[in-house]
Amino acid sequence: MSEAERVAAPSTRMGVSFRVAPLGDIRGNLATLLGESLPALIGMFYPPSVGKKANVAVTELIQNVVENIVDPDSELQLELRVDAEALEVQVRNKATQTQYEAVRDRIDAVAQTADPRRLLGETLRARRADRLKGGLGLLRLVSENRFRLSARYEQEHLTVYAVFPLGGIV
Repeated sequence: MSEAERVAAPSTRMGVSFRVAPLGDIRGNLATLLGESLPALIGMFYPPSVGKKANVAVTELIQNVVENIVDPDSELQLELRVDAEALEVQVRNKATQTQYEAVRDRIDAVAQTADPRRLLGETLRARRADRLKGGLGLLRLVSENRFRLSARYEQEHLTVYAVFPLGGIV
């Protein structure tokens, strides 16, 4: 299929599901492996930019889970869907109420700012001054990649949703 045919075929719908348990058995960089596999797969049906967006979102959300495992015997679930309207990524894992509240607060702070890029710059400077690492991924998904984020907490499980509207891209 030519590039022109791929761009002209926005009726394709696709989804990818991935589950792994127990999380304590993960060896290596699962986030990068999953994220980097998506551009080639999605690129079979959509422009390369959609696969790149999926890579960024999946890598960030999976990395957050791996770095914050509550129960090494628990499961991680990834759901990715793409259609003409949107790229949607959902990541679900066991989490504490406190972890959920921290994620929700970060998402709310980003959603309420008028200028996410400025907030990213300010946050980077503050974290450097305090010599802190990490904590920027969700902010980057919004400020640099224009995802809409949300989170839900049910039965000791946190689900983070990242949605990127595709109107005009495909």
